[in-house]
Amino acid sequence: MPKVETLTKLEWEIMKHIWKNGQATVRDVHAALPPDQSRAYTTIQTYMERLVDKNYLTKKKIGLVNFYSAKVKEAETLKRETSHFVKRAFDGSFSKLAAFLFDTQNFNAGDLET
Repeated sequence: MPKVETLTKLEWEIMKHIWKNGQATVRDVHAALPPDQSRAYTTIQTYMERLVDKNYLTKKKIGLVNFYSAKVKEAETLKRETSHFVKRAFDGSFSKLAAFLFDTQNFNAGDLET
């Protein structure tokens, strides 16, 4: 698979909607975005086309409507984005990340159980 770029905050919101629903139109995504992510219809359309270009989405035209679906799985994206963040912020060390979280987030033993 080609290199996949990282996601912006709005792109994450779009992807979460598509992962949850399987596929969506621009209109579906535009209507579902939270108020703090609200943008013009054409802006959402542009972002979704960028997600196609970034290899996150595929597009299928049915009649006059484009339907977008995820090209990558949510778990794969979370893994890649987390690894990218840890490489940049903690020199690739998940141990440093865990130590940082433990020191700064007031964890207790119950928080460590799944």
